[in-house]
Amino acid sequence: MNILFLTKYSQRGGSSRYMVHNMLDMYKQAGINYRVAPLFDDRYFDFQLLDRPTNVRDILSHLGYFVARTLRRLSDVMMSSRYDLVVFEKELLPYVPFGIEQVLKLRGTPSVVLFDDATYSYYRNHSFAIIRMLCRNKIEQVIGCADHVIVWNRTLERYAQGLNRNVSAVNTAIDIARYRVKSYCGASDSAQRPIVIGWIGTPNSFPFIRSLERVFADLALRYDVELRIISSQEYTSSNIRVANHPWSLASEVDELLAFDIGIMPLPNTEWAAGKSGVKALQYMAVGVPAVCSPVGMNADVILDGENGMLARDEREWVAKLSMLIENRELRARIGLAGRRTVEHGYTKDAVGARLIEIFRQIGRSNDTVRVSGHAA
Repeated sequence: MNILFLTKYSQRGGSSRYMVHNMLDMYKQAGINYRVAPLFDDRYFDFQLLDRPTNVRDILSHLGYFVARTLRRLSDVMMSSRYDLVVFEKELLPYVPFGIEQVLKLRGTPSVVLFDDATYSYYRNHSFAIIRMLCRNKIEQVIGCADHVIVWNRTLERYAQGLNRNVSAVNTAIDIARYRVKSYCGASDSAQRPIVIGWIGTPNSFPFIRSLERVFADLALRYDVELRIISSQEYTSSNIRVANHPWSLASEVDELLAFDIGIMPLPNTEWAAGKSGVKALQYMAVGVPAVCSPVGMNADVILDGENGMLARDEREWVAKLSMLIENRELRARIGLAGRRTVEHGYTKDAVGARLIEIFRQIGRSNDTVRVSGHAA
């Protein structure tokens, strides 16, 4: 079986990394031949456009790059008939009206579209009126056009099922072999150092952290705490001591292991409800207790007080973070329970096997259609 993966990013992009790149070794072992063609390669990340919402000036300053990558994507689409299956991430070209995805139909190759975000909400609420006008219903049309839709949470599953009858929901995959477990053995050193409340992500999500500033102010008055941010840009606060550490794939797990508590605040919005919950699962994978907003997938993964904690408002954020700050045994119990949750349902092996099954099934169905059509 030959598959063309049309990802949005190279491995440096989180969404593409978790949905496609992390699974490639499993596909190879399963005898699947593949080619990965990212829309934006590694050079894109040197522009630091993910550190803030991209504006017209950003696009114009790198126009040559964007034109070249667009032409390459169009060339890949035109060659799609050479493959048994095309798998693409969300859309083939962002900010462009629906239409290019239909070319896959004309080329006769079945297509699978992957979603780990509520991209439809992003376009529907975009700050630029022209983008809202051009792309308002684009994602709905992409979903309807695809032969199969794979989503990473129940919110997206319910939405896609209203537009396409062939929808599969899979879990976010964590490579358990890579994520070592935090050790809680031996004497505690918390009396000699601050308790580390950690967060990992892109600067575009900094507003979510900032929603907890009054929580941080309350905690900093009562405890020796530090907010550690793992990102490509520095976060600042006047309410709590902040330690900024640059993200890299090589150091990511070590940075997570340095957390005492991991946080994932989210607003209760359509966009946030579509998130895959990977941040919480990363904390849980290393045995660090996660405190999260009960939005979208977080509410499905976390059993409050058992394998993590859910906080609905500032009062609950203060109360639950305080409980964990004060009680090392509670941190250990909840953190290790979180690790077991990941081991039982969110491993790369389990999710990868499910994806391979879906791809092969679609490939077999397409072969049957081709044979039937030839026989007719």
